[in-house]
Amino acid sequence: MVKPFYQGKLDTFCAIYAVLNALRLTHSIRVLRARNILNETLMALATSPEVFRAVLEQETDYCTLVDGMLRAQSRVFPLDVRQPFGTDQDPSAEQVWDCCDQWLNGGSNRALVFRFLRHITPDSPAVNRHWTTADSLKDDVLHLFDCSHEAEAILNVRKGSFVTRPQEIEQDKLLYIQPETIRLIRLPV
Repeated sequence: MVKPFYQGKLDTFCAIYAVLNALRLTHSIRVLRARNILNETLMALATSPEVFRAVLEQETDYCTLVDGMLRAQSRVFPLDVRQPFGTDQDPSAEQVWDCCDQWLNGGSNRALVFRFLRHITPDSPAVNRHWTTADSLKDDVLHLFDCSHEAEAILNVRKGSFVTRPQEIEQDKLLYIQPETIRLIRLPV
């Protein structure tokens, strides 16, 4: 049976959607505002063809795009954005989990965005590089407020089911969360 294409299946804008979904959680933005932010972001990318091509061809980690969107939107919405792990750090999966738990359970109007790589086997390259939004962590399950509608989409991450270092990928841990991509977002207090 042939399935129709749907938004998100063909485009490479999951990082943009992750930020939009975070703003939906923190500021309750509606569809028209989200569409305007999407359009503004794409127009800004279009002013630099080499950057736009890198986004379209997935030749970037999208961190600059995510940070740029968050900076731009912080001029419109009050935002507290934090990057708990830098590229010079090497946190364990437990440290990343504790960070997510403390952040999401530390108050209301919070979200986090991050990128993960999904593998099919430990020795195969990642089949999916995806930015997502998390909205809650309860009972050892990180719930993703995700833009994907695919049947095989990852919508939850269980404690102990992921790694934070690519060399640690194994058969029961085929999800690699990139710690340096995590952005903690909330309304300022």
